[in-house]
Amino acid sequence: MSSFIIYLFCSLALSYAWSDTEISKPLRNLVARVPYVRKPLLCHECVSFWISLGLSFLLNPLVDFTIPIVSNILSGFCGFFINMVFVRKHLVPYKD
Repeated sequence: MSSFIIYLFCSLALSYAWSDTEISKPLRNLVARVPYVRKPLLCHECVSFWISLGLSFLLNPLVDFTIPIVSNILSGFCGFFINMVFVRKHLVPYKD
């Protein structure tokens, strides 16, 4: 259970760092020029899913419960859901 909590906080931190910090702004501007990845990597909700999914391949907290690839997808959705709860409840600031 503690690995799942660590995964969720890492997912939240990486999503926030990518979407809302000035240090990642040059990289976001570079990504904005690429037409096929612009939308999935600049939308706050989309990027939280993709970061959660990518992180689940490194820290797969649900591997004991399901088939590995299914647990990655479930972890991605769990990370996305937790990120959106934190953002929507204004526990993490959100800039448009």
